[in-house]
Amino acid sequence: MIAKDFDGFVEKVSSALRVALNTPFGQEMTQKLLEMKLAQNPHMTQEEWKKTKSEFMTFLFCQFVQDTPGAMKELAGHVWEELRKDDQ
Repeated sequence: MIAKDFDGFVEKVSSALRVALNTPFGQEMTQKLLEMKLAQNPHMTQEEWKKTKSEFMTFLFCQFVQDTPGAMKELAGHVWEELRKDDQ
């Protein structure tokens, strides 16, 4: 089990992704992403780069959950619990 609730799950996985992106390989991936985005839009603003990084984190989060059956099952359970809170 990664976390006891949805918020904890998101925080732990996101934190692990941030740590991974701060490794040399992660920095290299981020640099390549920046170069690719600048090739598409040489006048990219800070806000656009911030949005791109956020979208990249979301993509990595989804890939982790998709490729890790236990994480997918746990996330589904947390989402179910969150949905049930609204019904109570």
